[in-house]
Amino acid sequence: MGQSRHEILLEELGRLAGKVVADAGLELVELNLKGSSRKRVLRLDIDRPGPGGVGLEDCQLVSRQLGAALEEADLIQSAYVLEVSSPGIDRPIRTDDDIRRNAGRRVQIETTEPIEGRRVFAGVLVGGQADWVELRIDEAEVVKIPRDCIQLARQEASF
Repeated sequence: MGQSRHEILLEELGRLAGKVVADAGLELVELNLKGSSRKRVLRLDIDRPGPGGVGLEDCQLVSRQLGAALEEADLIQSAYVLEVSSPGIDRPIRTDDDIRRNAGRRVQIETTEPIEGRRVFAGVLVGGQADWVELRIDEAEVVKIPRDCIQLARQEASF
């Protein structure tokens, strides 16, 4: 069965947005197109690997450049709203790419079963492999947490 028009449009938008985001030195985390043809919202989540993440200036830059590229490519035939944002600290860390992007950031991990007597860990995400992630709790303590035991992992809020 062939792809729907919506799926084809999403692929084309993904290619265009991915190029614009990469040209800005960032990564496209997620792209969504929602709504009817009368009121569509094209939403992008962008990020930069490491502790810094993205800021408002990054989002504004991508929004301007992608807006111009979308006008030129004329991919969306009706009115739409373009939203460019960071993934946010509440976005779960699930994939290898999420782990790579969040390396160096403070995260909180909750496990399904106790590891070394604990189920909640907070520290700096060092990295991970296929079966585990490594978290630096403090200067002396590094914990390897099996990925199949992770119930929830996300950035830790720091105010």
